[in-house]
Amino acid sequence: MSIKDDTKILQQFLKELPQDIVVKHIKTVKAGSKIENVKSTRVFRSTKQLSAVNAQLHKTLKQQSTSLGEEVIQDIKDEINTLIQTLTPKYQVGDKLQQIQGIEKINFGEDNSVTTAQTTFQVEDGIVYLIDIWATWCGPCQGPMEHNQKMLEKNADWQNKVKIVAISVDDDTESVTERVNSKKWKSIEHYRFEKGWDDENDIIKYLQLRGIPFVLLINKWGKIVYLGHPSKGNLEERINKEIALEKEEEQVVNQENQAANNNNQQELLTKEQYQQLKQKIKELQTVIQDAKFEGIVELQIQKENYWNQDGSKQVKQRSKLQLSYDINVAEEEKINTFLQNHWNQISDDLKVVKESKIRDPQRQVKEIKAKFQSYFESKGIKIQFPTSQITNLSLSQENQEISAKEKQSISIKCENLTLDAYKTGLEDLREYTEQFEEEENEEIRETIDLIIEGLKSNVTLGEGKQFVTIENYKKWGSEEFTTIEHTQGQVLVVDYWAKWCGPCVREISNNTELIKQNSDKWGNAVRFVSLSLVLADEAKEFMDSHQESQKYIEFYFPKEQRQKDATLYGVQYIPHYIIVDKFGTIRKVAQISDMKTIVNDLINEEAPKKTVEQAEPVLFNQESINKIKAILLSEETKTLIKSIDKQKVIIFDLKIDSKQVGEQYQFENAELTYFIRDTQVDSLKEILNKLYQVIPETNWKINKTVSKTVSIKYPGAVCVLCQKDISKDAKQYYSYFKDEHVCTECAEFDDETKQGMERYKYHDTLIFINGPLQDLSVLTNIDDHKLGKNLKLKEGDKADQNHPMMCNGCGGGSKGPRYIAVNARPGRYRGGGYIDYCCKCFAELKNKESDKAKEIVAKDVADGMSSDSLFTRVLFNYGGYTAF
Repeated sequence: MSIKDDTKILQQFLKELPQDIVVKHIKTVKAGSKIENVKSTRVFRSTKQLSAVNAQLHKTLKQQSTSLGEEVIQDIKDEINTLIQTLTPKYQVGDKLQQIQGIEKINFGEDNSVTTAQTTFQVEDGIVYLIDIWATWCGPCQGPMEHNQKMLEKNADWQNKVKIVAISVDDDTESVTERVNSKKWKSIEHYRFEKGWDDENDIIKYLQLRGIPFVLLINKWGKIVYLGHPSKGNLEERINKEIALEKEEEQVVNQENQAANNNNQQELLTKEQYQQLKQKIKELQTVIQDAKFEGIVELQIQKENYWNQDGSKQVKQRSKLQLSYDINVAEEEKINTFLQNHWNQISDDLKVVKESKIRDPQRQVKEIKAKFQSYFESKGIKIQFPTSQITNLSLSQENQEISAKEKQSISIKCENLTLDAYKTGLEDLREYTEQFEEEENEEIRETIDLIIEGLKSNVTLGEGKQFVTIENYKKWGSEEFTTIEHTQGQVLVVDYWAKWCGPCVREISNNTELIKQNSDKWGNAVRFVSLSLVLADEAKEFMDSHQESQKYIEFYFPKEQRQKDATLYGVQYIPHYIIVDKFGTIRKVAQISDMKTIVNDLINEEAPKKTVEQAEPVLFNQESINKIKAILLSEETKTLIKSIDKQKVIIFDLKIDSKQVGEQYQFENAELTYFIRDTQVDSLKEILNKLYQVIPETNWKINKTVSKTVSIKYPGAVCVLCQKDISKDAKQYYSYFKDEHVCTECAEFDDETKQGMERYKYHDTLIFINGPLQDLSVLTNIDDHKLGKNLKLKEGDKADQNHPMMCNGCGGGSKGPRYIAVNARPGRYRGGGYIDYCCKCFAELKNKESDKAKEIVAKDVADGMSSDSLFTRVLFNYGGYTAF
């Protein structure tokens, strides 16, 4: 079947469509700088989507499309599929709401009892419905839900006339019942989608729901009169209006096809004129290609046919030749030559310029700076934009060499800027900045982002700033609102969190354990404070289940849902830490990877670090930066790194900021972040000492992590339990924490008739050595975090052996002991976890020469796994990777 027969296929589909739907058949001929040859495309598009009541018709059309035979060429099939996609059903104002399926009804008894039942929901005639789709984890949903409850309480005359229905997209019913009970939202009818947020649920699909809160207002005749965000619907006023109506008003529906008709009432060229333009576009394609434009230069003509349900066709458009160009100012002369010599030779009644952009990014950057300066100066705030140069020197772990990148940027300095003025200013300038959102404005967008971040850094409190008292919080168990202050001589750790945030909850457990382990050393020298983002009445169940943490961490709850301090301290993601040193200076913000090391370093500090405001200016110039680069990029440095970092674990990143003074750049600050093992410290010092001779260490900001390494003794002489000689046993276990060896029989003994730790003969964490070893290096340079914390079950702890992991061997979970490969993924702990195995795969790995063992090892060879790898055995589920 030829593509010329596509209209016959189209007519078959048209017969199935409602009479009010018109189909556009668009044929486009395009040429341009980014197109190699003149390109012709064809597409079918509906002028409007099907109503949700026609969902079954849409499914039928899709089935017919997939059943088109091999005689229909693929291009036609693609065109039909595009048409069907533009017909995707959608709820619109005026549609009748269909039955909602896949939900459960949540019933609240007067005695706070809760029952649930799988059901469907159908509106009843004669009642006005407000349906609110929400979730407990959605902050913006809480205000509208509170308003729903208050509307019902306020309007007693709505009884038997209005129903407000809340449908939650939470994954579990408990979250909904807890929130409804705590907020007393019981005048509302409550439901929950059984699968939470399910894109395949009909109402979510046909509303094309992308965010919540989202409401539907249904009139007494079951039809939608409003859908969208609750804040934009004047809901109480509209509900009262709908109650009063005696007969249904005709709804104003957005007729997309009518809009399309109006937009396309253009002059219709003759067939002869259109053919002339098709020939002209081919000629001009050669001219554009020869000019080699870097920017976008495009020519296009378009023909549109409108097809009606009865199969009749109308030629709606034969367009003029359309020119669009979007180029950099450097190509302005080139485009002018094209216009003068070629474009201007075409008759004016056959052509139109659709877009003519000549971009001058540098000029626009200057205009944007001036716009911000002008606005804030009108508010009495002075802004300056000194130019700076950023030099990044980073180590590639793969190549084991340092490379340098440089770019110029701007910094922002402000006088008299307050947090309120910053927030108001961004809102007032939003419409101006949003015009540069397009991808082609990347350089301009980057400038705007830099300005906004620079303004923010002037009003938010980050590293190097002095800690400011936090107000309007009450301690758990108290009704008095108080302030959180810093005490001189004490390290303060502030943690912003929320009970619904999984990583936050894990961090609270980790910090509790960390404080317990270091209580003798830390004592009153460290104070941990957790500031909740949710109100106290929503956290009772959580706090009741975390009594142990309350002994070590102070929990505070806010007066309001979103308080000023969260903005002041730049809280965007949680958990968010603020760590304040003994002298009141903020030293760390955001997420923290090694809390113990940071706190210990701050406890041991004897003199306060200078804050950003206190820091004396540094007078080193560009020559100093060039010397730093020469040291780090030298062959000597490259050779040293390769010699000490055979497992490729070192992370090294140096960022040098320098500001322009005249024609030179003057050193402003250097931030060095590095991770090394304790065995590499002395060697790295050789490099660092050379750098410090150029710029003294006191002028650097250094974030360092030194990882402790251990070695395993092998082979052992005797089993500590049975006293058996194991000196010739290739496979055996070793306890690093007690420096003891255990034979495989004693280590693997498991009496399942007993409970908890008593099932096993040896309770301390053991390392399995899978001898005989071909590579003895697996016994050394082991990162101590791979050995765990030697945890054991305590009285009352659940003896759970379902570990939160996915086995790297079989992809399943773990029931029984879990085994972590200590030699794989060497270096710092990675967010993706360790390479670890379930007990079944571990049994295979013990037989290291078997085909199955080799197959399992092969999956993770790239991460350092080998047949000689050692394994940390974790008997019970002590928590996630960072907890065990």
